[in-house]
Amino acid sequence: MNTAILIGIGAGFASAVLYASAWTGTALGLFVLFFLSPMPVAIAGLGWGYRAGALAAAVGCIAILLSGGQWSGVIYLIALGAPAAVFSYFALLNRTDADGTVEWYPIGRIIMWASLWAGVTAAAGMLTLGTDFASVKATMVEMLDKSLFADGQGPGGGAVTPEQKSTFASLMTAFMPWALATTWFTVAMLNVWAAGRVTVQSGKLARPWPDLSSITLPPGMALGFGAAVLGMMAPDMPGLIASCFASALLFAFMLVGLGILHRLSRGYSIRPFILAFVYAGLLFMPPFSNLIVAMIGLAEPFFRGRLPPGAGPSGPSNGS
Repeated sequence: MNTAILIGIGAGFASAVLYASAWTGTALGLFVLFFLSPMPVAIAGLGWGYRAGALAAAVGCIAILLSGGQWSGVIYLIALGAPAAVFSYFALLNRTDADGTVEWYPIGRIIMWASLWAGVTAAAGMLTLGTDFASVKATMVEMLDKSLFADGQGPGGGAVTPEQKSTFASLMTAFMPWALATTWFTVAMLNVWAAGRVTVQSGKLARPWPDLSSITLPPGMALGFGAAVLGMMAPDMPGLIASCFASALLFAFMLVGLGILHRLSRGYSIRPFILAFVYAGLLFMPPFSNLIVAMIGLAEPFFRGRLPPGAGPSGPSNGS
């Protein structure tokens, strides 16, 4: 049997086991295993070609379906398995110019597709909770009653009034589009990146490792982001759906902004401290830190051509 087929089948089962295990353990296990579940699919796709990746996604979906999780299988395929296979395919897509130069599919376009897929997936997730703000909020109240506010008490044991519960549910409803879109986008991009590093170390990655600090996004994405931000002002469900796309596109520009900061800091002795400060800010001071870095990414056309290849006093680095 072809090696790629064996790899695809094995990766699919491994991905399904990780996905199924995520829902049967602790909260930390849910977080870690859920994040890792698409990685075998991405490794198969990047290391053994898109057919192996597609087979891995299909096998993972079928395994979950046969285990009795019908909706889980659909969610896995749409939100995890298929994206990992598709983005692996894009990463290996290339064409040869007349002079024999191989041109690889731009990483910025992969990020664009990932952000759009994140927006669509998050919007679909919101529609499963309700068709308008009131119905989504009612679903949130029901979920809170079964978890955080069980027996009419809060986490500290104090009584929770209906007004407090309603206010918290409203905040959760407004926050949910951002949480869904950014979580999915992060899962997709981190897994493709990590799978790329694994295949580079094993010598299986066909394309050269790109300079991630020089990512550029298609010009239309800035207009799309502006439209999504304006759409957030719409009332009810249209505003929530626009928030899904605004959040995903914001994180896409944040990646570009991080790339610019990585490039500007190359060669400086204090670079580790600068980057540690930036990443700590993103982790502990959202959303303001995210907005600042995303604004740097939005200004990428201004930086384009103004930075030297190495962008620091010691010249080029390794693409970090």
